[in-house]
Amino acid sequence: MSKQICFVLDWYPTKTNNGCVFAKHLIYAIADKGFECVVIAPRIKNANTENVPYQRVEETDNGSVIRILTPTYLHLSSRKQTIKMSMNNHYKAVMKTIKKENLKPDVIYGHFIYQCGLTAARVGEKLNIPSYCACGENSTRFEKGSQPYTTGMTYANWKEILDNLTGIVSVSSNNKNLLIDNNYVEPSKRIGVFPNGVDENKFNKKNKEECREKLSFPKDAFIIVFTGAFSERKGISELNTALKNCEDVYSVFLGKGTLEPDCDNILFKGSVENDMVSTYLNAADVFVLPTKGEGCCNAIVEALACGLPVISSDLPFNDDVLDESNSIRVDVNSVKDIECAIKSLKDDINLRERLENGAKASAEKLGINTRAENILKFMEML
Repeated sequence: MSKQICFVLDWYPTKTNNGCVFAKHLIYAIADKGFECVVIAPRIKNANTENVPYQRVEETDNGSVIRILTPTYLHLSSRKQTIKMSMNNHYKAVMKTIKKENLKPDVIYGHFIYQCGLTAARVGEKLNIPSYCACGENSTRFEKGSQPYTTGMTYANWKEILDNLTGIVSVSSNNKNLLIDNNYVEPSKRIGVFPNGVDENKFNKKNKEECREKLSFPKDAFIIVFTGAFSERKGISELNTALKNCEDVYSVFLGKGTLEPDCDNILFKGSVENDMVSTYLNAADVFVLPTKGEGCCNAIVEALACGLPVISSDLPFNDDVLDESNSIRVDVNSVKDIECAIKSLKDDINLRERLENGAKASAEKLGINTRAENILKFMEML
């Protein structure tokens, strides 16, 4: 009989909402290695979100079955007066589902600390099974005053709860250091570092000319692509300003948000189906994301898998996936730095080709199947 892993997620992707799609890719990869994968994704009662059925089933391309359960729970708020009640309601929803469905998990795995990692720690203690938490939060969440993280540490006993975890799966060395340095866990806590992985079947190098023709993009233009929220954290304002100073540079912005770019020569801006992202990436020459806070940026990993040179932050959250072989790293608060990096790659084809080769070499180590195997080894399930 295969071992059962119960994944606790805040959201599981649907046809219209790709939230946590990278957790889904990991679950698919683990299921294809012969494990019974059950997802519990509690949904806030009366929230203005998409209605999903309590139970549904998905099948991987290889025929592995994943069962998704979506109970509801009452989330009051994350303020200091009510955060414990919200956490308890989340935990009770997961425990009730486990009992109702007669689940017998061998391991429980929560995706991100709040609330799923905390609930996984409590469920593991209650059922006397190993519990793990994925720490993929963007680095700004750990800053003093960031909500609900500061509130949880101060008023909701987070450190004591997280101490019950068997281990933590961190997406970057930086996140591991932030957990320890900010006293979320003791230095002795078992923490493995596993950068995010990409589905190589969906994200890989394709013919640029064919992708441009499919999208009706100009054949000979120099095109940069951005993927992410149109937000301050992702650095879209600085990129937009930098592009206004770059002649004959075309751009593609995949995402949405309040800070909509308005520079010249925008070929496309807006959301696209996940299956189309790779086509847009492969139609570009360079990927630019001046992000100011990440765990491990999935968009960067996808760009590397498509063989794109990357321009991104010189901050430590990128250290595990970006170096001088595949990227130009910049001060993301400096419009001039971003502008100079774009112009360098536009004008120097040899540099561009060197970084393209480095991107492809890096991507070979960032496949989702490799990541799944390494996490299973860390959990001692292989």
